[in-house]
Amino acid sequence: KISTKTSYLPGSGMDHSSISLFGLSNGGDFSLNICSSMKCCTTGMLDTKDDNWELGQVDWFLGRQLGMCNQFHLDTSQAVRVKLKHTGFDAGRIEWIRIYPWHSALGYVCRIGVRLDHSSSHDTECSLVEIPDMTNKTLGFTCNGHKAFCWLRFDQFMFPGTHNSGTGQKEGLAKCASKNQDLNIVEQLEFGIRFFDIDVIYSTTLLGCTGLETGHGSHPEMGLYQCYGRMKRLLVQMARWLNRHRSEIVVLHFGNIGFPIMTIPRLKKTIKQVFARGSGVKCNRNFKQFGEWPMMGDAVTQDERVFVFIRDEIGKISEDEFEFVKEIKRKPEDILSSNKTSSEVFITSSYKAGHVGSDCSYILQTSIAACKSDEERGTDFLKLSLFSRFGKGGTMGTECIHKMAKKCNQWILEAILNCNFRYFRPNFVLVDYPNYQGLAEWSIVQLAEKVNMARTEMVWGSNHGDRY
Repeated sequence: KISTKTSYLPGSGMDHSSISLFGLSNGGDFSLNICSSMKCCTTGMLDTKDDNWELGQVDWFLGRQLGMCNQFHLDTSQAVRVKLKHTGFDAGRIEWIRIYPWHSALGYVCRIGVRLDHSSSHDTECSLVEIPDMTNKTLGFTCNGHKAFCWLRFDQFMFPGTHNSGTGQKEGLAKCASKNQDLNIVEQLEFGIRFFDIDVIYSTTLLGCTGLETGHGSHPEMGLYQCYGRMKRLLVQMARWLNRHRSEIVVLHFGNIGFPIMTIPRLKKTIKQVFARGSGVKCNRNFKQFGEWPMMGDAVTQDERVFVFIRDEIGKISEDEFEFVKEIKRKPEDILSSNKTSSEVFITSSYKAGHVGSDCSYILQTSIAACKSDEERGTDFLKLSLFSRFGKGGTMGTECIHKMAKKCNQWILEAILNCNFRYFRPNFVLVDYPNYQGLAEWSIVQLAEKVNMARTEMVWGSNHGDRY
């Protein structure tokens, strides 16, 4: 994965080309050549749905967006060189380029700082930067990127997550209004997402649905639903990735379930098939079997690295199905009963579909309300949902979800810091388009690493004064 930062200097921002004729274009484009160990790759034009190359903005590119550089092997014992190439009439200046492997524990920093125009390029050698690991060097494995995190209990860890994670599996229709992600499930894993909020439905009658599928929509009974691909395919892709990256722990959350009577039994069956009790990664059973959440390190050593929460409101999950934890959703203003069984959990959610306006700052107030409610009620988990929905942004509600996401994503750090009413809160932070960082200093994944490192210090007793 690659991040770039456009300079703050006046005139550094650049608009993408919208018209190209006889090799001439009205905007500007960047592409990269990356060379390591006598081998090179080219990205092609770097582009996402976002307005790339805005002044002072950080842009991310990964997976399919990297062209031939997707899965390119970098030899860390050898120098890495990049050539940044510009085409078009609109000039731009990139301050730096950073190249990461999937885990982000190390990366290459490539300094640019040169204004490029027309058909021009700039070559530079990149410096390898490692993030120091602050833990016991005798521990032979890591947990979600760091050895230190193995010492945290599952409910002490903060998982960076995506909302409607499955919408990245296909292009779909009406993308402006219905897609919450432009990265597929493997690309989200590569980016560093570890919590996946997945809408699911079983239907063979809805247009475009062919069985158990991930999708998006609030009224499938009225036909207002769009399917984005078979659920088994998504889970198999995830399982294969997890079996190649055996230190990684993920959370699957199924909250919005269409036609639950038909869907939940088929969902359970599919999860059991994909994460079978044999070789390969499995669902974690610790909470329902023993009544407590495991240490992250234990989940890794036992290869039970998939935690599954299902919002079952019709009683389809039994007590002896240890793979599935029943979630009961709590909102700050609800008056639901506080009774639950020992195998169920309350998850407080901050979600409220407010008007995004010019900066989406309303999510700070909804987050604080959820954090206070979680502290007062002592719920099991706290989920910050830092997004709105289509119809709540722009003129007459026509602003696209990806444009709203960039406005909302700038508040991730402040929302986390404001949530200081209980230790180890929040547990899950969800966003749309996590790769649309905008003017924020860090992405949601980078923030999660910093928060979890601080929580590790808290567990070790070296920094009791911090609450994250």
